[in-house]
Amino acid sequence: MHIYMITRGIKRQVNRFIDELSAKYLPYTCPAKIGQFKRGDQIAVQVAVRPIQLWEVVFPKEHLEIMQNTLFQKWGSKPQHSRHQKHIFALRKALGVKKLPKYEFDPKKVLPVYEKDVERTGIGYKEDYDKDGLEML
Repeated sequence: MHIYMITRGIKRQVNRFIDELSAKYLPYTCPAKIGQFKRGDQIAVQVAVRPIQLWEVVFPKEHLEIMQNTLFQKWGSKPQHSRHQKHIFALRKALGVKKLPKYEFDPKKVLPVYEKDVERTGIGYKEDYDKDGLEML
């Protein structure tokens, strides 16, 4: 079961709420053999609190390919489930951004970042305006 919610409050208090919620365990009856547990065994499972966060990553225009390679790597920028495409489309429209261009993954054009267990979905991009020949990041 998944519940989606929005939090609002002083960051320290929100963090404490999330930390304490993440520290909770609930009883679960194994429906089948799972590792060392057999069907019917009672185990405790941790409440998983997974943030869904919206980020704006800002960089000079000439580095779009490097940033796409870094952010999405060989997996591409599509959501985990294709049924989420319509939501990504709606977010793109709400933010007023264009669909990300296609790119060929090149491992030589990747900034080193930790990426394990972090799903990334590209929404879109917008170009900065220029002022006197200077890109206004």
